[in-house]
Amino acid sequence: MKNHFFPKSPLIYTLLLPFLITACFNPEPDDYGLALEAVDVVCVEATFRVTASGVPETWTCGLYRDDSLVVTETLSGQSGYIRDTGLLPAADYTYHITYMKEGRDKDRSDPVAVTTLDTTSHDFTWTVETLGDAWSTLNDVAIVDENNIWVVGYIKEGDSIYNAAHWDGEKWEMIRVLSGHTAVTGISYFSRDDIWVTLGVVAHWNGNEWVLYHLWDMGIIHYPEDGGVYQVWGSSSDNVWFAGNNGTLVHYDGSGFNRVQSDTELRLTEIAGNPATEELWATGFDDVKGSVLLRYIDHQFQTIVRIEENHPIPGSISNVFESLWIHNGLLYIASNGRVYISDYNRTGAIWENFWFDYFSSSGYPNRSSDIDGTAANNYFVVGHYGLAQHYNGISWVDFSQKFSAVSVNNKVRMKGNTTVICGYTNHFKGSLAIGRQN
Repeated sequence: MKNHFFPKSPLIYTLLLPFLITACFNPEPDDYGLALEAVDVVCVEATFRVTASGVPETWTCGLYRDDSLVVTETLSGQSGYIRDTGLLPAADYTYHITYMKEGRDKDRSDPVAVTTLDTTSHDFTWTVETLGDAWSTLNDVAIVDENNIWVVGYIKEGDSIYNAAHWDGEKWEMIRVLSGHTAVTGISYFSRDDIWVTLGVVAHWNGNEWVLYHLWDMGIIHYPEDGGVYQVWGSSSDNVWFAGNNGTLVHYDGSGFNRVQSDTELRLTEIAGNPATEELWATGFDDVKGSVLLRYIDHQFQTIVRIEENHPIPGSISNVFESLWIHNGLLYIASNGRVYISDYNRTGAIWENFWFDYFSSSGYPNRSSDIDGTAANNYFVVGHYGLAQHYNGISWVDFSQKFSAVSVNNKVRMKGNTTVICGYTNHFKGSLAIGRQN
């Protein structure tokens, strides 16, 4: 019987030999180094960081929840992120990813177990009041506990002028920082004898008196290229940062002040850090020039995002913004009608949590001025025309009806079950709301 399948000519085998050797000695790998890490798990969504090695430049990643394929995502490069939605609050899930090729799973990661957050309460008991007569405003607040609250600003009571006030659980005590005649714009509280404030310059309460640090006179900043400092954040009394006009940034290390370079000329509206990682971020805003997001890298602040006007684009920071909050290594950036949540430090991923949809809603949202929270399922965004939106992990609730007499809510701070929102009313009195979360 003749063999019709194997040619007799040795030339054929000679030509096929390189391909046979390549197939034998360069097989497709079995291990693609797949790894999965949960970066943001809230009440109904989970976001994961994906890493791999040896995968093509563009590849298909499958996300399995409890062994059921729930998301298929095309990723570029060796890292990226993938999200699962439609989860239940306070529920346990197990995830893994696979490298998918031609409809088959070529490799899989180790499993990762997550527990979604429960929702928090939208039920707040509010005490809303004013401080000062006309031409008063409250600019910032520090909460030590519900019976120890500090607010700063410009408070005019008759012929008397103050620029700070302290709540002891029963009454407000008016305070003068230095002369009391200059509006205080920022406060950072470490202890009863260690309080830092900004009022263009810097002042420090040492337990006995307010000490002035006039940064221009000290030669730390220079006129006219540098502006005054109006925002403050610190992780400890020997790591305090100040931000202000013309991109001015100053650091206090416990022994002295140093000017830190930035590459923006915008007015800086917020500075915040992550004490656990020493990461530092700042936001800047101008009505005409737009917004900037700065990150502290190699001993200077570098621009990460610059937005000159609103162009809503899903999956990117595309609306102007003024403030940020850092929680669990993620940036929460308050924009108009939405919060951008970013894992900039690792994947560069950006996702949105919005209460106003530009694509399906008419009109425009009120301008946001500040954001703060206690957890990913418990934060407030406040702003103009009494804007006060609370997110509980699954839904937004608008509390602006509580602030119908308010022109602008400048700041919000949350600690424990206490929320304090401050600003000024339509009649230019200092506005103050203390909310107890039930």
